[in-house]
Amino acid sequence: MEENINESMAPSMEQNVTLGEPIYPKPEKKFTQTFTFKVLFIAILSLLLLIPSLMISSLGEERKQTATAAENEIASKWGLPQQVTGPVIAIPYYQGKQQKVHYILPKTLNINADIKSQTLYRSIYEAVVYNSSIDIDGIFNIYDLLPNLEDSDKIMLDEAYIELGISDLSGISKKMQLQLGDKTVDVNDGGSDSNIQSEINLPGSEKPKQLKMGENTPEAGTRGIDACVAKAKMDLSEMAQSTSIPFKLHLDLKESETLNFAPVGEVTKIHVKGDCATPSFNGNFLPTERNVSPDGFEASWEVISINRPYPQAFSGNRSDEIAASQVQVGLRIPVDRFQKTERAIKYALLVIVLTFIAALFSEFKLRRHINVFQYLLIGLALVLFYSLLLSMSEHMAFALAYLIATLMTAGLVTTYLFGVLKVKKQAIIIGVMLLFMYAYIFVLLNLESYALLAGSIGLFIILSAIMYYSLKIRTEDLI
Repeated sequence: MEENINESMAPSMEQNVTLGEPIYPKPEKKFTQTFTFKVLFIAILSLLLLIPSLMISSLGEERKQTATAAENEIASKWGLPQQVTGPVIAIPYYQGKQQKVHYILPKTLNINADIKSQTLYRSIYEAVVYNSSIDIDGIFNIYDLLPNLEDSDKIMLDEAYIELGISDLSGISKKMQLQLGDKTVDVNDGGSDSNIQSEINLPGSEKPKQLKMGENTPEAGTRGIDACVAKAKMDLSEMAQSTSIPFKLHLDLKESETLNFAPVGEVTKIHVKGDCATPSFNGNFLPTERNVSPDGFEASWEVISINRPYPQAFSGNRSDEIAASQVQVGLRIPVDRFQKTERAIKYALLVIVLTFIAALFSEFKLRRHINVFQYLLIGLALVLFYSLLLSMSEHMAFALAYLIATLMTAGLVTTYLFGVLKVKKQAIIIGVMLLFMYAYIFVLLNLESYALLAGSIGLFIILSAIMYYSLKIRTEDLI
């Protein structure tokens, strides 16, 4: 009986072998090991990893505010952004019983400024401040610009002042002397005159704050002065009939961030040079000539009276019009480590997703399982890159900090994947890909006008490569 059973089963087994069907069924995969689960998990994990990325971004903003506060504190003790107006002749007179001031602006005004930078430190933060050597000369026409007075009015030429608007008098480094005609006077007095000089804002304050001369600043480390002028009293009685009085003065001035000049001459010529390699030219007039190089810059302006909304002689308040006509040289050296770190964090999701995709393809190609916890550790290593970048860029150049953070992160991920996959070649390929991505992002961070174009083209190429490589994965592995 037993022999009959064996004989009846033999043809059936031979038939199965002939048809090529396996004797034992293929074991089914766990759902957590399927391609579908891994894709869903990677998508969710990538989004969750944005949370620590945003925390690092918030930390960067906090560090940026701390650095700005340190810079403002240094600037407040050295010299605020300076606004130079004049010199201007101020003559008191009576119109009836009311006392007024008549202002006469120069017929010609020539300004030559040479700016040298200096770096000061507060803890780990630095601020670049400036010393300016300024030569000012020109001609006054007093006779043709005196006020038209009636018989009952009185002009007090012996009580006249020569005023030079300087927004922060504490920035004056050396004693000033003004030569007017054949007379030389010391410019020793400080005061305020809101008719020709505009108010300035305090650094570090949320709202603009104007202080009268001599008032105490409410916040430590900040200082503000209202419409400050340096002035010298001078008797102009002997010069009242003159139409051409030359003047000359030298000014050594300390400032930070910006240096502004008001073109108050009927013809104003301004020439500024300095060792700042990243100047910005703002204000109401752009330079007629400029030359910017890594060693410094030179710029020249020429402004005539018809270009501005105020006359050569006036009574009353013209400070807003004068301030609006200023030319400005921006001297702030861009400290862009925080801005670049913030921009780099915006690419965090891209780096995380592409690294996960590369690990996923390697997992199914090599048939080596990478569990969810290992994906999490890889993602945290990628997020830690931005913390490394932020912290190291405060102590060294951004490019060097970026290079070190890149090598540390890529090295860590490559070594870890080699331990997981046990295939050295595949781990190195992913590491090189990671280095390429960081290098590409560094290029984008240094581009300005073409960053969007280069980024879009780069993403298209990356997506094309992923689509091409996905075709090499066997269809049964994707189920």
